[in-house]
Amino acid sequence: MHTIQNCEICNNSEFYLYIKSEDFSVSQKEFKIVKCKNCNFIFTNPRPKDENLGEYYISEKYISHTNTSKGLFEKLYQLVRKHAIKGKFKLASSLIKEGFILDIGCGTGEFLNKCKENNWETKGIEPSKIARQQAQSNFNLNVSESTDLGEIEEKVDIISMWHVLEHVPNLNETLEEFNRILKHRGNVIIAVPNLESYDASYYKKHWAAYDLPIHLHHFSENSISKLFKKHNFKLIKTKGMKFDSYYVSLLSEEYKFGKKNFIKSFIIGSISNLFGLFTKRGYSSTIYIFEKGN
Repeated sequence: MHTIQNCEICNNSEFYLYIKSEDFSVSQKEFKIVKCKNCNFIFTNPRPKDENLGEYYISEKYISHTNTSKGLFEKLYQLVRKHAIKGKFKLASSLIKEGFILDIGCGTGEFLNKCKENNWETKGIEPSKIARQQAQSNFNLNVSESTDLGEIEEKVDIISMWHVLEHVPNLNETLEEFNRILKHRGNVIIAVPNLESYDASYYKKHWAAYDLPIHLHHFSENSISKLFKKHNFKLIKTKGMKFDSYYVSLLSEEYKFGKKNFIKSFIIGSISNLFGLFTKRGYSSTIYIFEKGN
């Protein structure tokens, strides 16, 4: 295990326990999530060493890494994903009509392919062999296995990370590379779980979006804004991901009670979305769009 000594946002070295939760997917081990006493950034600490994190991923079973439609849950997931891809492309297109996009953690490549079909130049990064091979064979996409951003020589208009930043070990090094890779006034599109959402407070340690220990950081709008401002990025837009509340609630019900409960998950997800709409707590997951400064 590796213990983080300093907060990645403010460099403070004093933390207190925020919550204890479990790895419900793989190891069933308990992990701690701490909160910085200075800036309130919340992160998993201690955590597995970077070289051991792969043991806690079960890529073969991740729906996002496959195109399976075997059961009702999987069919619903694929249906929602098709809708989400259209929304993601519309969001990217609102920033620039056509450009060069780098999608980090591109999965099986549906989003990148949508960009490619609309005359965008595309590049993907995907460490999962199963997902990467599907992206390459199904859509003939340029997808790299390496997560070392220092190897990228191209300049891009947009960098997108759909539920990936929470997995990244070195946040500051990553954002420094964003600055290098992005063109003048380029944009970063980040989607991450929102720990201030209603479903997070309702499910507490069983909230599926903690996803320990592979989720290393747990963001709020305040903390992610501080992180990007530190690297000269300006927050220009946020957008709630309404479908995520139902998906996360469904998994959280299973983690808490041992089985999926579609009706209750729908109710909790709907309540969470209402809180997202009418309060400052936000939705279960949020998309943030940042613009690179001068």
